[in-house]
Amino acid sequence: MEAIAKHDFSATADDELSFKKGSCLKVLSTDEDKNWFKAEHSGREGYIPNNYIDVKPHPWFYGKISRVKAEEMLMQGNNCDGAFLVRNSESAPGEFSISVKFQNGVQHFKVLRDGAGKYFLWIVKFNSINELIAYHRTASVSRTQSIFLKDMHMGNSDDPATALYCEALFEFKAEGHDELGFMKKDKIRVISRVDDNWWKGEKDGKEGVFPAAYVKLLDSTVNGL
Repeated sequence: MEAIAKHDFSATADDELSFKKGSCLKVLSTDEDKNWFKAEHSGREGYIPNNYIDVKPHPWFYGKISRVKAEEMLMQGNNCDGAFLVRNSESAPGEFSISVKFQNGVQHFKVLRDGAGKYFLWIVKFNSINELIAYHRTASVSRTQSIFLKDMHMGNSDDPATALYCEALFEFKAEGHDELGFMKKDKIRVISRVDDNWWKGEKDGKEGVFPAAYVKLLDSTVNGL
């Protein structure tokens, strides 16, 4: 994921990462601490305060969900070949995998990183996963088959077995009658994706839209939903 720094930050510990306002950071992990993200900038890795950054919209990023859950989500509904999501790697913490529907199954591709911090699947390398995803919408992710990445459909929100839920990473205050406000850590049922920046959801019987960058999707098997 990519994020833009809202303020300057000076590291006060060896495992922290300094940056300037306006810097583009690569967020590597959001699960280790509720207030700090692990990130990379200019080839260096470290922890950054999450309230110092704005995470760029990433509707295809589903975070810490299992390989099995990813397969269930991609195989349900009307997803076509190439429907995909990006998730945290189960076998390699801090790294990412791309799960892609193709024909009657789901293929998984590990996102690789070189010594300079660039991301790649095969040969062509990118400064961020966002750039990698954009490239593979028109270039196959497979070397043996033609598989081009396409946005997947959300789960069936009316079916408890397939409904998707997300957790708020930040507080969001609704400003319009059609928006859904929530507090950090609130759980929200996802109804649909309005566009790349906004989703529609439901919480406590109220429906409305909210910024996708303010939440992370949850694995329902982990959260007992």
